[in-house]
Amino acid sequence: MGRESRDEVDLPLLALLQRGVRWFSEELVERLDAAGVAPITPAHAAVLAHLDPSAPLSVAELARRAGVTRQTMHRAVTQLVGEGLLTSAPGPGFPRSTLIGLTAAGCQRRDVASGIIRDLEQDLESRLGPGGLAGLRDRLTRAWPR
Repeated sequence: MGRESRDEVDLPLLALLQRGVRWFSEELVERLDAAGVAPITPAHAAVLAHLDPSAPLSVAELARRAGVTRQTMHRAVTQLVGEGLLTSAPGPGFPRSTLIGLTAAGCQRRDVASGIIRDLEQDLESRLGPGGLAGLRDRLTRAWPR
């Protein structure tokens, strides 16, 4: 094994995980740009991925589903409302409760991004070999507590 390949094997797991996230994020932004769609940050993708046009959710529920704090989700939601991708309407119950929904532009951007993400997953599957992506997904799902 050459020195360069040995260095690759010895990389800390954190570096390998960061490399994968960086590859995925950079490819997503590049392909969104090629499709004529404004880029989405990973935080914005977490919001859009958990919304259904027919079922608005509270910021707290979005945060729970995405595994982030309410404050983090609130920042992302505020930015996306400002961009015209989400709606914010009073919700039932608590006086300050709001429900977050998708606009038509939000649905369009989410759908394009979802298609690109599926393509990126297929690219990764071809690199990992048959069953490799399913195995990676399974291991990552089981690796950390919720």
